[in-house]
Amino acid sequence: MRAKTLMMLTLAILLVAVFASGQQLVVKVGAKIPFAFSVSGKVLPAGEYRFSEGPRAGSLTVRSSDGKEAAMALIQTRIAKEIHTSAGDAHVVFDKIGNSYFLSEVWVPGMDGFVLNVTKEAHEHMILNVPSE
Repeated sequence: MRAKTLMMLTLAILLVAVFASGQQLVVKVGAKIPFAFSVSGKVLPAGEYRFSEGPRAGSLTVRSSDGKEAAMALIQTRIAKEIHTSAGDAHVVFDKIGNSYFLSEVWVPGMDGFVLNVTKEAHEHMILNVPSE
């Protein structure tokens, strides 16, 4: 009886793990970016972009609304959602160095923030508040 209970518990844990690994968080934020910016070394022109989970685990895709421009960034870490200014906030953060902008963070309401780039040199933050989808 004990072996059967242990086997059932193991099977239940395995099923939960398989189900959880197949679940993707739906990350969708759209923003009108008024300046050119870099994502993982690729410079994208000003325009309307959608930020969503990438094809690889731990990545985020940035795609222009017309589909002509796209880039993928690896998620370096997450920041606790509790530091949002409010639960309904969605925003995109850029590190500004001189006249260049680098995508740094993407925040989605109800989720931890996605950190994509950490700039070590002196920089300013440019924060764009955007509607979430």
